[in-house]
Amino acid sequence: MNVTNVADLTITTLETITAFDPVTGNFRFSLDELQDATIAQTQDAVDVVGKLGRKLNTLKRNKAVTISGTHGLVSAGLLELQTGNEFSANIATTVKWMDNLAVLNNSATTSFIAVGTPGAEIDAVYIKNNNNTLGTRFEQGAAVDEGVFIYDPATRIIEFENDAIADGAEIVVFYMRRINGSVLDNHSDKFSGKCSLFVDAFAEDTCANIYRVQFHIPLADFNGNFDLAMGGDSQTVHAFEAEALGGACATAGLYWSMTIFGAEDGDLDE
Repeated sequence: MNVTNVADLTITTLETITAFDPVTGNFRFSLDELQDATIAQTQDAVDVVGKLGRKLNTLKRNKAVTISGTHGLVSAGLLELQTGNEFSANIATTVKWMDNLAVLNNSATTSFIAVGTPGAEIDAVYIKNNNNTLGTRFEQGAAVDEGVFIYDPATRIIEFENDAIADGAEIVVFYMRRINGSVLDNHSDKFSGKCSLFVDAFAEDTCANIYRVQFHIPLADFNGNFDLAMGGDSQTVHAFEAEALGGACATAGLYWSMTIFGAEDGDLDE
């Protein structure tokens, strides 16, 4: 397909944004559930004026390019770039857990093993009121007493003083449990990073010919400001924004390049 004279295109489908390390070229992440993306360019102009304020010319400077968008899924790789930190995979760590349990014969059993200081593994136990609020608080101790329970991590059993809580009553238990997971620690002294971006899309001209379009941003500096909205009637989306830099060593001064080629074209013969 001859694309030499392509003039007018409609970008019909946004495919992916793929990020690579700008120094090593190693793959960082790919965003393939994009809801939208925007490449915005700004440019300052200063008027050159003459007698009586007549505008004689303009001095153009400070061109800037911003890449922004929203991804329909939370991207681990994008989070790493935005926070300047990395996920640690398959590591032993702790999480806060909440159990809703029924008391029977002055005892209840936690769903998992509570961990912590021996003799103080459980933060607190509360009796759940009929309106779902938390009522009387019990603390862990060495022996059962008024307002005091004991806990055995080996059996996961919580024991209360006789008749302290009626059979069938519901309690809420807060404790830490040990799990294996992936953890991203967002440290205050680490900041958002840079990468090389490729934005791929499909386009169509006025004669219904299909093309592929690729924008290449050699060096994009990601903004550390982002929101992860959760809950409500809307899905969680992962927003991002980056600024193109013109100081990449191999492509100094280049903010981005746009390549249009036939969607079904093969390679050139050498």
